[in-house]
Amino acid sequence: MFGFGKSSGNSDAAIIRAINTGSVSSEDLVSREAWQHICRVRGRNSNRVNEKAWVDLCARRGYLLQRRNPRGF
Repeated sequence: MFGFGKSSGNSDAAIIRAINTGSVSSEDLVSREAWQHICRVRGRNSNRVNEKAWVDLCARRGYLLQRRNPRGF
C-alpha cells in the first residue's frame, strides 16, 4: 500500500507513475482519503496522466467497491 493520504509524503510524480503503470494498490483505491488525494494529483497533472490508464484505474476501483459491497448498502 502506498498510503496516498495527505501525510504520506508521496510526490505527485510517484502517484502519476503509479497511475500510469497500474500499480496503485487495491487498498488505496477503496480508501476515500487516498482516492481523493489521487484525484487531486490527477487534476493538477492531467496532461501527464495516461487517459487509458486512468479509465482502467477507475474501472478497477468500481469493481473493488462493488465486490466489497455487492448489494449496495
